[in-house]
Amino acid sequence: MTETIKRAWVFKGTIRRYFICRFKPAYIEEQLKKRTGSCLQCGKCCDMSIKCPLLKKCNDTISCRIYSSGRPKSCILFPIDRRDIADVGNICGYSFND
Repeated sequence: MTETIKRAWVFKGTIRRYFICRFKPAYIEEQLKKRTGSCLQCGKCCDMSIKCPLLKKCNDTISCRIYSSGRPKSCILFPIDRRDIADVGNICGYSFND
């Protein structure tokens, strides 16, 4: 798969997450009950299809400039389901139990 096609596929996931966060709160609640683990603070979810301008990299440290206040709901809830983990190359501190 070429890099352009891969980024387009991941961008589709970005749009999917936006609409799920906006219109499917019951789905989110159901998925979060199945989610285990914790964030690795790797920044992969911030650099998927579009590099987030709020992501700050300094040496080996990655941080979000608006982590404490103002993050979009899709960022706060990431990953919502297994498809989101696939979007970051299956490298994530979270997993889902079914």
